[in-house]
Amino acid sequence: MIIRRYRPGEEAELWQLYHDTTHTIVGRDYTPEQCERWAPAQVDMPKWEERLRSRNPFVAENDGKILGFAELMPDGQIDYFYCHHQHQREGVGRRLYQAIEAEARRLGLRCLRAAVSVTAKPFFVRMGFRVVKEQQNVVCGTVAPNSIMEKRLSDNNNGVHSISESRASASSRNE
Repeated sequence: MIIRRYRPGEEAELWQLYHDTTHTIVGRDYTPEQCERWAPAQVDMPKWEERLRSRNPFVAENDGKILGFAELMPDGQIDYFYCHHQHQREGVGRRLYQAIEAEARRLGLRCLRAAVSVTAKPFFVRMGFRVVKEQQNVVCGTVAPNSIMEKRLSDNNNGVHSISESRASASSRNE
C-alpha cells in the first residue's frame, strides 16, 4: 500500500468510496436519511472535483485500487477521512493517519482536530485523540451525535504513543 496525494481524474472513484462507505459503514450508526444527506446518490461532480482540488487529500492505494482518503486543512482540522467499506481494519486508516500527522509536523502544527462520527470515534481514540466536546446535532429530524476530538502533537517520539503509554501518562496526571 502506498500513501500519496490525490490525482486529477480520481474524482468518481473517490466519490464512490465516500458514498458506499457512508451508507455501508457509517450507516450502522446513523439513519438512512442522514447518510443520504451526507452522501447523496446524485453527486454534484463539479463541486466534488473542486473540493478535491482545493483540499488535495492523501490517498491510500494498493495495486491501482484506492482504499481510502483523508483531508488535512492548514489549521490542523482533519475533515473527510474514509476507508473503503471492503477494506476496514486492514491498516488503511492507520497509514492515512500517519501521513496526516507527518504532514502536520512538517507544517509546524501543534494540534490536530476533528469532528468525529460515532463510527470513527474508536479509531481516533486509538490514534491518541481525546474528546473535547460531545455534540448532539440534529440531521434530518434525528439526533446525529458526534465528538469534537483533538490531539496535541508533542516534540518527542513523533507524537505516537501506545495505548499503555497513554494510560500511564493519564494515570500520572491524575495522581
